[in-house]
Amino acid sequence: MRKWVTGARPLLALGFVAVVAWLALRGLPDGLAKGRLHVWFLDVGQGDAVLIQTPDGKQILVDGGPSPSALASELGAVMAFWDRSLDLVVLTHPDTDHSAGLIPLFDRYRVAGALDAVSTGDAAAAAWIGATEGISRTTAARGAQIKAGRVLLTVLNPASAPETAETGNNDSLVLRVDYGATSLLLTGDAETEAEDSMMAAGLPLRADVVKVGHHGSHASSSREFLAAVQPQLAIISVGAENRFGHPAPELLARLEGVEVLRTDQRGRIELISDGMRWVAR
Repeated sequence: MRKWVTGARPLLALGFVAVVAWLALRGLPDGLAKGRLHVWFLDVGQGDAVLIQTPDGKQILVDGGPSPSALASELGAVMAFWDRSLDLVVLTHPDTDHSAGLIPLFDRYRVAGALDAVSTGDAAAAAWIGATEGISRTTAARGAQIKAGRVLLTVLNPASAPETAETGNNDSLVLRVDYGATSLLLTGDAETEAEDSMMAAGLPLRADVVKVGHHGSHASSSREFLAAVQPQLAIISVGAENRFGHPAPELLARLEGVEVLRTDQRGRIELISDGMRWVAR
């Protein structure tokens, strides 16, 4: 009897391991399984939160929306259930609709690095700086580049690192994401002043996909800027029936002829690139 019990334990253990492995495979993000770039525009209400998962398995979170609970729920829906690590967390600017969801994140996830364009300033900026204490944090400006495996991130805005506490929408960190022949612009809350600065600098703005600035505000995504970007797809991260009237009717008119996807209408939006083309789902 004792020999049978001794022999059964490995069988039970193997069975348990098999079940865990099966569950793990079910929870494995497609980006790891298929070697593609995945970008999720998370449904966090009136705010921004974007999760990038590179073909090499790097995970980059850009902004966190206004609600820690909404961000936690969205991350739990797209990341493997056992995964509590992020390679990089980016804050485009410290407005609470971009930063508030991030602050508790550092207590729940192992974060390897942080990137921002933030100087000491108001309470939201101070909360971010305090949350990232002890983490490798970089304050970036135009021209900075980060290689995440086969994906290249380039900072297009602000033109220089902030030196004062007075930062605003036009100081938003704008990121260009390149993978193979595909490209994406993440514009934070950048408005026409920042757009004009990027165009005047002759930066590489042409991109397949643009996350329009400031949730579709009339003060962002000018006709000239959109002509420089020539996007095939525009993403608007916006809350349903928000009090600001975003996206503005005039902005939507400027996007005529461009496919538009909105988080207030579709919820979470996922884009997948194989390096040659994007697929939305």
